[in-house]
Amino acid sequence: MSAPSRGEELTDKMRSAETCRLFMASSTIPNAGIGVFTAVDLKEGDSVGYPDLAIPEGDYHWLWKDYDWLSSVIGDLSFEAEEVVACIPGIGAMPNCHFRLSNVRETWTRYDTAGLHRSKDPGVGAFTGYHGREGIATKDLTEGSELFVDYGEHWFWLREKELGLVPVAESYVEAELVLQKFHSLDLHRQEVVKSELWDLIKNFPYKSRSLAALVSQTSNGVYFLCFIYQLYKFQQPNSHLAANRAIEVGIKETELEGSVRSLEWLHNNGKCLDNLRPGISTINGAGRGAFATRFIPEGDVVAPAPLVHIPYNERLLMFGELESQFTPEGFTIRNTSDVRGKQLLLNYCFGHSKSTLLLCPYGSGTAFINHNHKTPNVKIVWSDKTRATIHNSTWLTKSVDFLEDQLSPGLEFDFVAIRHIEPGEEVFLDYGVEWDNSWRAHVRNWKPVENAHNYQDASELICLDRESCKNTSPLRTHDEQLVKPYSEQLAIYCYFNYWVGREMIWNDEIDDWREPSGNNHHKYPCNIVLRNPGQLYNVELTVPVYDDDGFHVQDIFVEVMNVPQWGIQFINRQYSSDLFLRNAFRHEMMIPDSIFPEAWMNLT
Repeated sequence: MSAPSRGEELTDKMRSAETCRLFMASSTIPNAGIGVFTAVDLKEGDSVGYPDLAIPEGDYHWLWKDYDWLSSVIGDLSFEAEEVVACIPGIGAMPNCHFRLSNVRETWTRYDTAGLHRSKDPGVGAFTGYHGREGIATKDLTEGSELFVDYGEHWFWLREKELGLVPVAESYVEAELVLQKFHSLDLHRQEVVKSELWDLIKNFPYKSRSLAALVSQTSNGVYFLCFIYQLYKFQQPNSHLAANRAIEVGIKETELEGSVRSLEWLHNNGKCLDNLRPGISTINGAGRGAFATRFIPEGDVVAPAPLVHIPYNERLLMFGELESQFTPEGFTIRNTSDVRGKQLLLNYCFGHSKSTLLLCPYGSGTAFINHNHKTPNVKIVWSDKTRATIHNSTWLTKSVDFLEDQLSPGLEFDFVAIRHIEPGEEVFLDYGVEWDNSWRAHVRNWKPVENAHNYQDASELICLDRESCKNTSPLRTHDEQLVKPYSEQLAIYCYFNYWVGREMIWNDEIDDWREPSGNNHHKYPCNIVLRNPGQLYNVELTVPVYDDDGFHVQDIFVEVMNVPQWGIQFINRQYSSDLFLRNAFRHEMMIPDSIFPEAWMNLT
């Protein structure tokens, strides 16, 4: 048998490029913008795409608030600073919320610095250590299904002024009752009257979340989740017919029917989201990188990247504190005349030397793409209008002040292959001459901070489950630490699961603390009192007590017996991790002059 020709090999590779398992395309929810779709059947528990990283943020631009996650669900991020949230610029930011059809959950996030240490690596602190956050299917899904996550009802309550009354889970129960009463009406000229009555219900002046569950509305371009997909999808003239369908099969089934797109439609109208996977970069000291999961032909879109715009880059500055001055909520007031540095998010955004504008991508895998000035294999371009999901090309002619007034993202990059990219090959982008020069100067001038050699990050001591704890050293008790202390920037915290009266109960069935047990999962400062056989410890927890107004009034101390080692964790004390190093590299990636609009050049 003769060997395949180069043409045949290329044909086979091109065929493999069509095996995308995850797509970005217009959501099945009208006016909701981006949707994420599986192109393969998924079983409950299957991973969705590839793991994301989480970028810590402090005082942040308002538009990011719609895409941020609370620090309490991102590993130990809440201990990093007084106020901190996280941007997850991949699957964590892209799916829409639908309380009735939620089918994806997010896993716990891991933390490590990819082997870098502040005593020897100029790149330490220049990238986030929080990574490994995956989407997991919570039910069986058919190919073409749109993926939905649960933002939490609180997310919508906080945005009621902007979004109106978005239906939450309980709203649908009341909506089903309204439908049944509507169905039971016995009226002369039944269909005609029902149509008129449905119009009346739809336009009822006294709004409620239950009514929002029945009737579709729009406000500020955001579509409120409802069940009448058929009305919009097929433009039926009689909207009460959609109500009849919901009566027949139920609101949830009606919504489910409208949330699936054909594979042909996705291939023709969507963009692949799983061309990239994370891994340790081939560049020494760069941390993690992005690697091709399949052959990507020259000219193909490697990854789409919707953009969150930050009109004024000063919003990513970090400031010192005003001594003894606090907000009503108890947070320290910042001294805006005392600039201490720039937030890590800057390293994941694009900018231009003649503009204050920053554009921050939230495409799947794009945050892992590293810099290569000499031999990049991708470039950024404005999204092709034929397949753009949210890109509004008219914004390219508007001013930065105009962008300041836009309440939703409306710009989109595509990362495009500038040559054939082989499976497993690391993907590189040229960040620009200005970035390259700045990095080289940083490396030349970099020196370790004081006492860097004595620094031990909490991630070096943590074991997260029974298996990984087997090969770790025993933990030192409080008395042993008096003789041989742990590093001063480390604090020890312990988990517990339930209160019964004033007694703490340890749940020994939980072995893996990367997946904590819902709302009953707590973590408090603790002392290790006694080490028992079998990697078990007696600990004393310090539990804060708050009054009805949320003010801390006292601490109580509770001893818990036989806590397993994976339930005791080390935490970096506030502002002590690599994230806050004063000598950490900070610089935005540069948008090429050839594609940067003149209208945005607001600096001389």
